[in-house]
Amino acid sequence: MMAHNLSRKLQMQASPTLSRALSKRPAPWVFERLDTLSHRIIQRAGRLTKPHGELTLTMGPNQTVRQDLLHFLNVVKKAT
Repeated sequence: MMAHNLSRKLQMQASPTLSRALSKRPAPWVFERLDTLSHRIIQRAGRLTKPHGELTLTMGPNQTVRQDLLHFLNVVKKAT
């Protein structure tokens, strides 16, 4: 339950709201399923390395994954 709530809150912070002028009053955000977010962001091959003594997450050169991670990290950084 906590993972669900955290994923929804992160998605709400990371995306703009939609227009609420529809008759059925849908949610002002389009949410992705938790397993979709997990596959896109969390379940990625990576390795923790220590170049120059600083712990670093090293991943493959997938530009889409990089953009997604940086986007969510910037949202979290702004919220704190």
